[in-house]
This record gives sequence, structure tokens and C-alpha cells, in this order.
Amino acid sequence: MGLYTPDPLEIAGGWVNGFDPVPLPPGPHDSPRVVLDRMLPAHLRRSPCLVAFSGGRDSSVLLSAAVAVARRERLPLPVPITLSYPDAPDADESRWQTAVLDHLGIRDRIVLTVHDEHDPLGPVATPVLRRHGLVWPPNFAPTIRMMTMARGGTLLTGEGGDESFGLKRVTPLKNLLSRRGLASPGVYGDVLGALRPAFMRRHAALRGRYRRPWLRPDVEHELARRDAADLAAFALSAARNTWQFATRRTARIAYETMRVLGDEMDVTYVQAFAEPALVASVAAQGGFLGWTGRTATMRDLFGDLLPREVLERRTKALFANAIFTRYTREFARTWHGSGVDGDLVDAGALRETWLSQDPHAPSMSLLQQAWLAAHRMH
Repeated sequence: MGLYTPDPLEIAGGWVNGFDPVPLPPGPHDSPRVVLDRMLPAHLRRSPCLVAFSGGRDSSVLLSAAVAVARRERLPLPVPITLSYPDAPDADESRWQTAVLDHLGIRDRIVLTVHDEHDPLGPVATPVLRRHGLVWPPNFAPTIRMMTMARGGTLLTGEGGDESFGLKRVTPLKNLLSRRGLASPGVYGDVLGALRPAFMRRHAALRGRYRRPWLRPDVEHELARRDAADLAAFALSAARNTWQFATRRTARIAYETMRVLGDEMDVTYVQAFAEPALVASVAAQGGFLGWTGRTATMRDLFGDLLPREVLERRTKALFANAIFTRYTREFARTWHGSGVDGDLVDAGALRETWLSQDPHAPSMSLLQQAWLAAHRMH
């Protein structure tokens, strides 16, 4: 499979909708921990083996599992690679990183400092855009930067963890059944929302939809309709819902894109928690009701790998202000609407979002499309 080029509506909305008809692998399935341990040795033997490590729960679990396997199999230890954002305090996870590394007794580490290098129009992204044109996902720069350090080896990431281990449609019901005594009215409301038929859930998703202010009204409504249809398609079964996350086109295309770009650099790129065998094992272990939430899932599946406070943390780093930087603003200031489809997009509103304090992430593909058009003219 080659690189996927988003279509005009996907570029305008900054999302790829739909699901691929990939069947759930047949069982029986081993536990996620067994599947992960079986997956890791081949990657640890390919040197260097780097683990993208932010300090979040997914990357911490992956690093811990890889270290445990390496020590047991007497293989070279994986090396954590961390992106540090000194200009974005909301992205700071140094306290959690230190806690995990101290727990594992790991000293070797690669830290890449990020200022404006990961901008969608920055020095990492633009060579890829010149070579391939638009690709999905548009925010590939951080991964490319880490892959430059993994040439000849492997980059393991915890991408896919939110989908595999996170909340499912049935989670409110699981929480209600796990409670002792009466729940608050809001809990019952969440359960009723989860049990509604698809047309009602689709209508609710349309009402509470994410707004893309740069789109023409009819285009905004059509893309909101597609988003709502995707949400309404999620099965009540946690097992089925888990597998549906893995079959979303946006996730599958993104994974394939990074594998292709990794091959260009002689890097094996692996999203451990998006691998079909791992996702299928999580689905099987969760069954119909799954777990009561993210923390319960991590504790049940990986409780022996990390300190309780790491597995149960509820904070998450925010990276929006670390992505759109001076390259975006410099381009937007001189941009006059060329290179985007005016039937789909209000160029003035789009320019406004790029120059705002907090640009919308889904406008990133349009930004790169406009930049490519401008630079092909020179």
C-alpha cells in the first residue's frame, strides 16, 4: 500500500471518515500482556530500538514491557526517546518521566528539544510535502523527527492506546452495574444515552458537533453528518467497539503512512497498541461490558509493570500550542486565499483561525495544501 492522498472534503474538514471492513481475528486470544511480550523481542533485536516515551500511561507501559522483555531475554535494552517542549508548559511531563525511568532503573535516554521544528510548515514537514504532496495524517513531523534517530532500527510507539484502553459506548452501563447503591441522575442519563438507537445517537452527535468555522455551511453540515454517522456506528459491545476503533480509516491510513515514511528512512515503525493481535486480545479480555474506565483497564492489564500512581494518573499533556508556531503565522499573514477550494472553504475565516491564539488542528491539511500551491507557483 502506498501513501494515501486525502480527497477534497477530507482536506477541508481535516478528518478521514469511515471504517474498513476488516474482520476481528478469530480466537482464542491470549491476554494483552502475553501478546505484547510475544511481539517485542523481534523489535528489540533490531538495533537501535527506540521507544517514543512521553511519560503518559501508554508510552510508560510500552517502555516498561519492553525493558522487562529485554532483561528476561538478555537483549539490548530499549532506549526511550522523548520530545521536550520548553515553550509549551502544558506539554511538560518531566515529573512523570522521571518517576517511570527511576522505577525502571533506566539511564540511557534521547531527548529532542522542540521549539518550532514540528510546525506543519516547519523544516521537518516541508521536505516530506515537497516529496510526496499531502499525506494523512498532516501532523507527521514529531514522528519523523524521532525516526531520524532510529535509522537502521525500530521506533515503537504507544499510539492506539487511547482507542484500545479508553472509554467505550457501553462504559456508562458498566459503571452503573459496578456501583453499590443509587447513582446520580446524570449517571442514568449517560446510560440511557448509550442505549439509544443509532438514529437518536446520530441526532445527538449532530447537535453537539465539533464546529469548523472555516467551512461553507453546507460543507460543514455534510462533514458533521459523516462524523455523527461514525459515532452512531459504534457497537454497544465493548469488544466490538474496541475493534471498531482499530478499523477506522483515519487510524489505519495514518499507521500505514508512517510505516511507508519509516521504510524510506530504514526504520521499522510500530504502533504497538494498534497491532491487530493486541487489539483483538484487549477486545476478548474486555468482553461485552469491558472495564469501568481507562484507569481500571490499565490497572487490570498492566498493573505489575508500573507504580500505581502512574497507572492511575488523570492528567494529560496538551500539545496544540507546540504545533502551530511562527512558520504557520508567517505564511498566514501573507496568504490571500489561493490554493484552497473556495466552494468548500471561507478563506478569510481560515486565515483567521491560523492567526488565532489557538488554531484548530483540523485546519492543518488546508494549511499544507495552501503552502504547496504557493510553492509550486515559484
